[in-house]
Amino acid sequence: MKARNLRILFALMVAGMLAGCGGPSLIKAEDPPALETPPGEPAVTEHWSVSLGAATPPGYRLEPALMDERVFAAGADGTVAAYDAASGERRWRQDLDVAITGAVGVGEAGVALGTANAEVVLLDPDSGAVRWRQRVSSEVLAPPAVGQGSVVVRTGDGGVFALEADTGEQRWLYRSGVPALSLRGHGSPVLVNGGVVVGFDNGRLAALELGNGDVAWEASVAVPEGRSDLERMVDLDADPAVAGGDVFAGAYQGRVAGIALANGQIAWTREVSVLGGISVDDSNVYVTDERGRLWAFDRRNGASVWRLDALEGLSLTAPRRYRDGLIVAGSDGYLNWIGLRDGALEARYAFDNSRLSVAPRVDGERIVVLDRRGQLRSISVNQQ
Repeated sequence: MKARNLRILFALMVAGMLAGCGGPSLIKAEDPPALETPPGEPAVTEHWSVSLGAATPPGYRLEPALMDERVFAAGADGTVAAYDAASGERRWRQDLDVAITGAVGVGEAGVALGTANAEVVLLDPDSGAVRWRQRVSSEVLAPPAVGQGSVVVRTGDGGVFALEADTGEQRWLYRSGVPALSLRGHGSPVLVNGGVVVGFDNGRLAALELGNGDVAWEASVAVPEGRSDLERMVDLDADPAVAGGDVFAGAYQGRVAGIALANGQIAWTREVSVLGGISVDDSNVYVTDERGRLWAFDRRNGASVWRLDALEGLSLTAPRRYRDGLIVAGSDGYLNWIGLRDGALEARYAFDNSRLSVAPRVDGERIVVLDRRGQLRSISVNQQ
């Protein structure tokens, strides 16, 4: 593990040097982009704001989650809390004695968290009491998936663990090979009916049977190319997006693909280096790439609908639908509103110069945002 971390650090140093000569860069600008026509600022109402008390280090993926009119959130220092979604009143708080690196996954079984010391922890959703803790093989850097009597996690060493939701007992373990060099982080497993879809650092996507871990199918979203380990990185770090009978996945330095959920057959691909995230609606697939651009593709055939370049140079989160448009958070601390029809940047709103690195959550008319300083907010945009 220590050797792998050194390789990743070396890759980041090399990427920074390549940025000045047109090569790929994993290091993003933090300054707001120079917009020719700056968009307006929306009229935002902040309903409540609370502090989790700890900043989020780079590489940790701590996303708020929504369930049963509550907001669940975690801080890197081991703080986990539940809040009333309407008022922000705290329902409970739990202080774990471990750094949390992947959170929060929620379901009827409980609130699941992944830790830096290779643990999965499940909390009672009503009281915050620890139901069980289970050791896995490596750190967990993305929220677990909770549902269908299971807690499924992806570990940093290429493992997928399915744990019994009642007891934490390991049901099965699936392993995928890990390249010599990969980005720090990984996507979350996505539960489907009777199975789970998981992306890996080797550019492959797999659908696994939830009962026994057998492989239903595998698909190559991207194939490593180039001479160096840096050039050959094709991580699937963005969560797969599932809608109806389709799954959409994207690889860094690779492509985005539309895939049949039933058998893994690839219906279409587009050459896009995916890094921020993927979302889907009835018509389109929305993708943020490594350069800070936002794409819309026709979900049926991958045809280009539009591309937004105005935020290029930022690290963008996965986009989310909000009312009749999209919202996406950026590393410059702005939440951005994008028109759904033409991809126009319509408005930007800054959160006290706080960095934003995880996708906002949409709760009806409200937006829940967690910034890198550990401030959790619920806001809405006033209707014009």
